[in-house]
Amino acid sequence: MHERLRNAILASVIVASLVLAVVALRPESVQAEDPVTDPRLISVNGEATIAVKPDMVTVSFGVETNGSTAKEAQQANTSRMNSVIAALKAAGIKAEDIQTSNFSLYPVYGWEGDRPGGTQVLTGYRCNNTVTARVRTVSNTGTIIDAAVNAGATNVGGIIFGLQNPEPTQNEALALAVENARSKAEVMAKAAGVTITGIYKISDGYATVGGFESAARVLKDASTPIESGTVTVRATVRMDFTF
Repeated sequence: MHERLRNAILASVIVASLVLAVVALRPESVQAEDPVTDPRLISVNGEATIAVKPDMVTVSFGVETNGSTAKEAQQANTSRMNSVIAALKAAGIKAEDIQTSNFSLYPVYGWEGDRPGGTQVLTGYRCNNTVTARVRTVSNTGTIIDAAVNAGATNVGGIIFGLQNPEPTQNEALALAVENARSKAEVMAKAAGVTITGIYKISDGYATVGGFESAARVLKDASTPIESGTVTVRATVRMDFTF
């Protein structure tokens, strides 16, 4: 008797479980997920530019020599460039701020007879050596150029003004670029009759220092005049605002 009752109860439980499982699988019992909607965005680019006085300048000093042989041209160049480097150091440039940026040694050819029909002949060799120096006291630039020229430099160029530590100014420019982006977004939102509710995304911005390049005028009896002017630090950032 008890065995039959227990089996009947067990059968009822199994049937009830199957019914619940079938009901749960019916399509109308499955709850639909809320559709995912794209955020409403106002996307803008923010920009900022800061002009500051430079506190560093890089200058390239070159020496060109000629010789009847490659060795002669190279030895003459070495002697003169050593004098230029010594003059730079004597003027206050540290050894770690002087770096060779170019060296070349090559044959020079000329022509015998009229062209066409003339003959190309070797006339000698030419050696070029260039060093780049970082001048950390901008006001001394003219004096340093004079010292290098007096020591034997035959070419001076690549005068670029910059900043020894640009990071603080770059960070300031990035902050201003973010403010510029927000201002643009608010103007657009107001014109569209909506209200900005937050920031959805800020893309990596960047800040660059635009060095001002100057040409040196080497004068015989006066210090070379160098005007530093200003350098510009530019920053840009991409921002998406929700509304």
